[in-house]
Amino acid sequence: MKRTVNVLSALLICFACTSCDEDLLDVDFDTTVKSTIVAHVDQGQETIDQSVDLSMDNNDTHDYLDKIKDVKIKKFTYKIISFSGNTEAYVDVDLYANTIILKTEGFNVKSAYDAATVFEITDVNKLNSMADLLKNNKSITVGISGQTTSNESEVNFNIEVTAELEVTANPL
Repeated sequence: MKRTVNVLSALLICFACTSCDEDLLDVDFDTTVKSTIVAHVDQGQETIDQSVDLSMDNNDTHDYLDKIKDVKIKKFTYKIISFSGNTEAYVDVDLYANTIILKTEGFNVKSAYDAATVFEITDVNKLNSMADLLKNNKSITVGISGQTTSNESEVNFNIEVTAELEVTANPL
């Protein structure tokens, strides 16, 4: 009888340990990922379509890439970080991620650069869709596409795309 109790106790302990809630082992952390869109518009060019991959693979996430359970985008922004060329150049573009149109903006490129204008995406549904893409694919294509005027001369500018993320991973 004593042996039966010991065996049953051992089985109960094994069962309790193997059925522990896996969520207790989850790791939550914040990270920021960035990429730079390099844009060049020739004199007289009427359209622009430039993009870059925004990858989740960085020092914070690298060890967890195959174990990510959830991604939340806390903040997503575009900002012109460099400019040269035609000071009158104007763009009317869609800011996009994969096939999701995040925002449509029209602006003078030099003025946006000088003012350090930050174009923030705040639509929760769009942010959630992007977060799902990041969780499943580990990267998304972000870019600008639309009309431009650069009649006098060419214009070059770089746009930094930044995503502040909250990530949940399970190291098991």
